[in-house]
Amino acid sequence: MPNPQFVKSTLPHLRTLLGFVSALAVTVRPLVAAEPSGAAELVAMEQTLSVSGSHLIVPVANYPKGDKGVLLGIYDGATVVQTFNVALPQGSDAFWLAAYPLEPFGLKGKQIRIAPVDGGRAPVACLASFERIKVGPAEDALSPTDYAQPYRNQFHISSRRGWNNDPNGLVFHDGKYHVYSQHNPFGIFWGNMHWGHFESTDLVHWEEKPIALFQKTVKDMVFSGGGFVDFNNSAGLGANTQFAAFTSTGRGGECLAYSKDGGLTFTELPGNPVVKHRGRDPKVFWFQPGKKWFMVVYDETPCAETEAITQTVGPKERASAHLAFWESKNLRDWEQTGAFTDADRLAVFECPELFELPVAGRAGESRWILLAAQNRYFVGQFDGRTFHKESGPLGTGHGAFYAAQTFSDVPDGRRIQIGWVRTDTYLQRFPDQIVNQAFTLPHELKLRDTADGLRVSFSPAVETEKLRGEILSEENDLTPARANELIQKCRGELTETLIEFSDAKPRHLVINGIDASFDGRKARIFTDRTFNEVYGDDGLSYELRKRSARDFDSTETRLTVETGTVRSLKIFRLKPIWAERVRSN
Repeated sequence: MPNPQFVKSTLPHLRTLLGFVSALAVTVRPLVAAEPSGAAELVAMEQTLSVSGSHLIVPVANYPKGDKGVLLGIYDGATVVQTFNVALPQGSDAFWLAAYPLEPFGLKGKQIRIAPVDGGRAPVACLASFERIKVGPAEDALSPTDYAQPYRNQFHISSRRGWNNDPNGLVFHDGKYHVYSQHNPFGIFWGNMHWGHFESTDLVHWEEKPIALFQKTVKDMVFSGGGFVDFNNSAGLGANTQFAAFTSTGRGGECLAYSKDGGLTFTELPGNPVVKHRGRDPKVFWFQPGKKWFMVVYDETPCAETEAITQTVGPKERASAHLAFWESKNLRDWEQTGAFTDADRLAVFECPELFELPVAGRAGESRWILLAAQNRYFVGQFDGRTFHKESGPLGTGHGAFYAAQTFSDVPDGRRIQIGWVRTDTYLQRFPDQIVNQAFTLPHELKLRDTADGLRVSFSPAVETEKLRGEILSEENDLTPARANELIQKCRGELTETLIEFSDAKPRHLVINGIDASFDGRKARIFTDRTFNEVYGDDGLSYELRKRSARDFDSTETRLTVETGTVRSLKIFRLKPIWAERVRSN
């Protein structure tokens, strides 16, 4: 029997809710009793909504990751259409609104129920925010200021609202570059993994498209993977069909899906998962010498390779970590051909890539590059079955950087990479922050012969020059004092700084409150609002550094050089890629 005192205390909420119901044709089931005395007050919540609009509008609070989350379900009758974890705001806590598309579920015109999953209950403090959940157009959640928020990076890709991590499915298809990504539409922390989608014709200006791949439920999320074009109709679905490869967390394997509408929506192959194993993050590529498709994928199944090479780096639970290779003629039937690991297990952990690069300056000579989520790489050969290392792991983790991926099918043959930038939240200052995380600028990978051997270099794609606006400063043969004076023009600006010294040594530099130091003779530095990208030593050094929450307002800019000459300094003001979107909204 309900507790009378509890019922009395909730009557004002119920009266408010009934008015809300009358206006929106919403039906609410009566609440049940609270937990016994001494436990947190938990109640059953449920409402019925008419799907007369395109999106489910849900209030979201930015509580610490994993804290105060509620597992809700969307029900079509007794059928679970979707489940999602969301931190519903409690009391007067700050919140923002998420807009989740309902049209892909075929619910238009139906009545749906929203309730905690499996009869679960939620804190009574969430009642008011639960009552705010409604169906409506996406515009009910969005704001004209979304792209102008001070924590929004202005020339790097990020979701309009929510969380994004690993870039997925990078592919060039029919004149457009596609970047998909791990995306949580219900929070600014990791969870509810879908594939978000961005599209561009120039690698610089991006348009966010609707969610492309949906988790089935939180028990079967869509994890990372790659994209490619089935140019020769291997799968029998038509030449030039765009594909996505991803990990299904609920089915325990790698799945393939294809698109017939330019990468906006995908249909799974009926035989999914096409590969079942203990692993994730498939990347599919065409191997011309063997005229077949290969998949390189992270795996944690013990194998001969992990037994033969003793682990020296990485946690014990990664002892069996390796990269596995699978082949297929038709993209439907797959057979494993080999595996690769290293004593440094962290160098083969998650999000693998395998591709061939020509050696710059050596006509007809090339090597294969194998890398994983840290972006430290191996140089060697791929024989159509497995990878054979010549050197590695090489390079660094690049700072606030992870899980990069390169584009498939770029028509001019360039190997262009985009990575995930692991940024901070700024919740002390912006408790209703609407977006978290971002992606790097596109950069081109080249294999160069150096005094230390073959090394991969990272250089901003030529398209990034489209970001340039006016020149803030340009001067040659400067004293350190004069260079420090001119570089002050970076304060409070979005900038690209090109600086070259007369000799090579460690350089100590801060631009607009973010460390931009590097080793070498010259660097190209892109400074956005919350992080920068520092390409040093002709791209042989590449680092990302992020702004700390405590220094959010810092515009400190200084160059520390005791002696020597600054051969050249050039500073561009950069143009936001969101400017038109801000004005149009």
